[in-house]
Amino acid sequence: MAGGNDEDGSDTAREATSDEVLRLFKRVLQTAIDFDKELAARHDLALTDLGCLGFLESSKAPVSGKMIAEHVALSTGATTALLDRLERAGLVERRPNPADRRGIVIALVEENARPILDEHRHMRDRLSATIASLTTTEAKTVAKFLRTLLERFDG
Repeated sequence: MAGGNDEDGSDTAREATSDEVLRLFKRVLQTAIDFDKELAARHDLALTDLGCLGFLESSKAPVSGKMIAEHVALSTGATTALLDRLERAGLVERRPNPADRRGIVIALVEENARPILDEHRHMRDRLSATIASLTTTEAKTVAKFLRTLLERFDG
């Protein structure tokens, strides 16, 4: 995103706007983190457990423990402990891998995981509704801003 002066030509106005964007961005991030923490705590889960459930819900293909480890950025040992916790809670189950009889895949136990995932979806739906309320130009500006942030964090 290009820098420059505000529309009124004032560096002070641009700085104030930049400060507001930073403050609001931090607040949005903290709100999302707090929501996930509270949701996880209500269901006696860790944040990584919640991330695993979301990953399983969104996956179109069978999911291995290794894939989950990569997604939640845990070691294979820590991922085994995570899966053991979720299995004891009745949220996931290990099933034979239909493509490799030596392996297993991890599957959601829908009836038990659904209430948790529905709460999470409610937050995503509110976000989607907010995005839908933007004009195309506004949405493109937000997307460009977020892409630029990610490039700078990754680069």
